[in-house]
Amino acid sequence: MKTNSIPRKLALLLATAALSLNLGCSREKPRSLRIGLASWPGYEFLYLAQEKGFFRKEGLEVQLIEFTSISDSRRAYERGQIDAMGATITEVLQARDQSSRSPQVVQVVDYSNGADLILARPGIADCAGLRGKRVGVELATLGIYILARGLEENGLSLSDVETVSMDQPSMAEALRNGTVDAIVTYSPLSVKVIRELKAITVFSTAEIPGEVVDVIAVEAGINAQRPGEVAKLLRAFHRAIAYSHQNPADAYRIMAAREGFTPEDFATALTDGVKMLSESDQAGFFGPGGKLAAVIEASDRILRQTGQIKGPDRRGDFSNPSFVAKK
Repeated sequence: MKTNSIPRKLALLLATAALSLNLGCSREKPRSLRIGLASWPGYEFLYLAQEKGFFRKEGLEVQLIEFTSISDSRRAYERGQIDAMGATITEVLQARDQSSRSPQVVQVVDYSNGADLILARPGIADCAGLRGKRVGVELATLGIYILARGLEENGLSLSDVETVSMDQPSMAEALRNGTVDAIVTYSPLSVKVIRELKAITVFSTAEIPGEVVDVIAVEAGINAQRPGEVAKLLRAFHRAIAYSHQNPADAYRIMAAREGFTPEDFATALTDGVKMLSESDQAGFFGPGGKLAAVIEASDRILRQTGQIKGPDRRGDFSNPSFVAKK
């Protein structure tokens, strides 16, 4: 009998270890959602949600990864370093064109109604005055779309100006020292440039209302495999917006600090040119005939005309309406 006791004990130990291993694996949590966050008033509500603990209250693990420009965020997305991003339609189209990844729009955050601008040095009164001039722009971003549309609306094209590639932090100094004659920029940086450099607004998205939207885009696989987490992400985001309505001073202080602006400048940027969208607004953008389809079509056209995207059409599953409440 004793000769069989050791194997039995060993078998029992092995079985116990295997069970523990299986239970450990079954309890393993999926990794936190990694979200790219660039500077833009509408995206700051993701940061506010983190700071006020709204993600935690939803039972969601989120890692916000900050970038100095939206193009940097897009490139990180293309490399698989983040799972979601605050972006414009331009970045979502480019990420699909330049990588095998499949970001899907799950929420429309806001639309720009004057917050994206072409600012020129004093002496240039309108877009027509940009002919032959040097314009600072982030080439692989929404900036090239804004410039193309501004020129198009005024009878010009990109071939009528000299584009100078630069990031947003460099633009104010470039305009100040005459390296460029105009820049394509956005709030809240534009607020400071207009005030300090007396720059002239020669075009803004107020002239093409509803055409430039900001979105939350999440990888298609995440939406399919972890839909509950995506729903929690969006609930926390809208909780942050609601908090800002109830406690504007505290909310603006928190969001402005991350961007390095005063609460007053941030409030101006958010309320003068940006139209935040509620949960009830979403249904009007998603689905057949929704506003989002027209925005995607216009953006795709401009980006192909300017050579920003060149590959096959990958717009088939561009948006995911499953997280939008039905009216």
